[in-house]
Amino acid sequence: MTHGCSSEGRDRKLSSFASSTSGASVSASSSGGAPLGGAGGSEDCSDEGACGTETHTFSFDAPNLYFVFDASGSMLELATGKSVSRYKVVRDTAIDLVESLGPLVNVGAALFPPLAAPCSAGKETMPVTPGDAFTKKNGPTLKAFKAATSREPEGGTPTAATLEALLPNLAKLEGRSIMLMLTDGGPNCNAALTCKPEDCMPVIEGLCKPTDGCCDPGFPGAGPLACVDEARTVKALEAIHALGVDVYVIGVADLAAYEDVLDAMAVAGGVPAPGSTKYVQAKNLDDLGSIFAAIAASAIPCEIKLTEPPVDKGLTNVYLGCKAIPFDAVNGWSWQGDDLILLHGDACAKLKSGKVDEMKVITGCPSELPK
Repeated sequence: MTHGCSSEGRDRKLSSFASSTSGASVSASSSGGAPLGGAGGSEDCSDEGACGTETHTFSFDAPNLYFVFDASGSMLELATGKSVSRYKVVRDTAIDLVESLGPLVNVGAALFPPLAAPCSAGKETMPVTPGDAFTKKNGPTLKAFKAATSREPEGGTPTAATLEALLPNLAKLEGRSIMLMLTDGGPNCNAALTCKPEDCMPVIEGLCKPTDGCCDPGFPGAGPLACVDEARTVKALEAIHALGVDVYVIGVADLAAYEDVLDAMAVAGGVPAPGSTKYVQAKNLDDLGSIFAAIAASAIPCEIKLTEPPVDKGLTNVYLGCKAIPFDAVNGWSWQGDDLILLHGDACAKLKSGKVDEMKVITGCPSELPK
């Protein structure tokens, strides 16, 4: 960015500042393991390798993962060290997660700002929908997610207005709900604001001098729309968290200039990161996949409720992929009551990773024990 306030380059930046800078629970159930069968792994399982005569139906309470994408103009900038835009990297990483987790999650999406409305509230582009069965490569949910997030970035960063607009739909969600709020800058686009130079984004980003009045009413290409909209955004996040939705604020660029704002947003969202920086930093977008996976894993349960429990629990086996996992409270599975199966340790981690070809609960042979 050009520093100072007199160059022609600065004038071009400010002429588009406000329009181009950023800053009911659905449960997945399984009949004989089908919806939770086949995804991130490579095995091709069938009932032939499973021991037993009764395959149980079961339910799995998939959490809701709700992506809110900043699609402002700055997301069109090239990702560091890459030849594609920041937005493309973020979107592709989200698509990979949705595909790998399949029926382990329900998925929804929203984008801001709308096309051709650079400072208007964004909107939901995909309602929360159960993930595809693992056996369905590029199934209907994944296709819908791709379509819902396909666009070229443009416009400002109306974060607060977007979050407020999403509240009614978020209030209808049931069960565990997680929002991934992905942004590359501070919130703006609030015409009702007035701000001092220290809260004026052109000043923060070195495009204006504090004495230039770049956020004053009537200033070309900036004005009040370029004020940092912190208070309203924090209030909206507090309202979303009050609904029971945990909001992870994820910065997808070097956002040191807006760290205090994003930290306040992260605290309001209810799940601040440990340490001095409270928002999740993803300056290196190569780290984003592992960040997404860790957040999703924290929400995916490791318990399965059987529709009809077996008469003899000692003759039951649980299969992840083609092999039975041991009846073991450390790295296998155990009973809780008559109809609830808990996965532990390595078995739980494998399920949460999405690298499970198939999941079955079958009765008829003695439970596999640790070797």
